Amino acid sequence: MKKFLLILSLLLTISCTTRTEFGECIGAFDEKQPDLIYKMSYWNLAMGIIFIETVVVPLVTVGDDLICPIGKRK
Repeated sequence: MKKFLLILSLLLTISCTTRTEFGECIGAFDEKQPDLIYKMSYWNLAMGIIFIETVVVPLVTVGDDLICPIGKRK
């Protein structure tokens, strides 16, 4: 059962959005680039909430991939 949960959490972490055409996603506490417009990735947030019991998925999601760039500032 532990192996199944580990594999499942790794697959879902991989399926989270990690980059867009404008650049890499950042964590909740990372510094934003001033020339990009950012938006929270609700898919990544949902994966973190659904798999909160695994501890790994929410940490990766909030720490690395919560906010993604959606465009460039003019």
